[in-house]
Amino acid sequence: MHSPRLLALAALLLVSSARAQEQDNEPPAAPEAPKAPETVPQTPTPPAGESEGSLKLPSAFGTVAVGGRFSIREAVDAKGADAWAGKLSIPAARLEVTYSWKKTLRAVVEFDIADGLSGLKDAYAWLNISGGFAIRAGQFKVPLSLVELESTTRLPLVRRGLLRDVLNDGLGQTGRSLGAQLEWKCTGCTRALKLRAGVWQLGGDEKIAVQNGLGLTPGFRGTWEVLDSLELGASALGSSSSQWTAGFDVRHALPLGPTELRTWAEVLVGRTTQLVGSDGPLLMGRALTAWRIGGSKKGALYIEPFVMLSALDTNLQLQDDRLWELGGGLNFGQRNRWRFQAQVESRRAEASVPAAVKSLDNSLAERRAVMLQMEVSF
Repeated sequence: MHSPRLLALAALLLVSSARAQEQDNEPPAAPEAPKAPETVPQTPTPPAGESEGSLKLPSAFGTVAVGGRFSIREAVDAKGADAWAGKLSIPAARLEVTYSWKKTLRAVVEFDIADGLSGLKDAYAWLNISGGFAIRAGQFKVPLSLVELESTTRLPLVRRGLLRDVLNDGLGQTGRSLGAQLEWKCTGCTRALKLRAGVWQLGGDEKIAVQNGLGLTPGFRGTWEVLDSLELGASALGSSSSQWTAGFDVRHALPLGPTELRTWAEVLVGRTTQLVGSDGPLLMGRALTAWRIGGSKKGALYIEPFVMLSALDTNLQLQDDRLWELGGGLNFGQRNRWRFQAQVESRRAEASVPAAVKSLDNSLAERRAVMLQMEVSF
């Protein structure tokens, strides 16, 4: 009675066994060759401003970001043999508005309320052209010094010390000036390679004759990311054989677990008549290193000690005319939000520093200072 069912079941088992044996005897399928990674051309990234912008208003016509920075500082210093004296100040009360459309167009306006009517800082437009080229025009930082180019919020310093007084206040070669700049970024390179060249109006607002170059000073800067953590740079700025400055620099960031060792170093050479009255060759350098403990992401707590050494030889043909400055301090706060800063400085001059250098603003010759600052970024 059950024999037909038993025969059918036996037949099904035989067929299944035969199929399984055929699958076992089939050679294994060859593994798929790994796909070669596609090289995606990189488009130039719009330049970042002082602030990332905590308020963003997107629309079909682009994005408007609003950010800023506020700081209050107590500085106690003694110039030369003078007695110690202190002053409470607001070095920055800045508001920055940035308009961007895709990765093609960017316009930035930054105003420092603490500087009153002269408080306009950045005011420029940036346009991505094609093939890695972009153009920037307006008022922005002259690309000569690595440390002077770096945003205040990214540096551990309360102030930038001796070379800031020389390059910005003494020579007027850094800081923000009106100009136009052509930028290029290698779109097919595995390591970032960037070049920029432009002209800047460094001599004031008065009109300059065409035959005198319209008062524009040409400049150039190139950077190459040798490693993920190491960038080399070179720059030059000048209007004649007796008025020029050129430099080489390096920026390094070394992650060490939850900490990061950050370093900036630069050496600049040149000629100028503004410091000693003759166009003798000058040499200056600065090295800054900071060890950030914590703060691996925005808003995380961190502490960061730092030290900076600066030096200036006003004329390599003169003897005993060098200036030295040693500074150091500590930062504590929440990354990119707020921080407390403390910094000390000691500047010394050799016996034959020219009188013209001593008479410059901020007393380039000798200074001791202690500074406390609180800074909030938004």
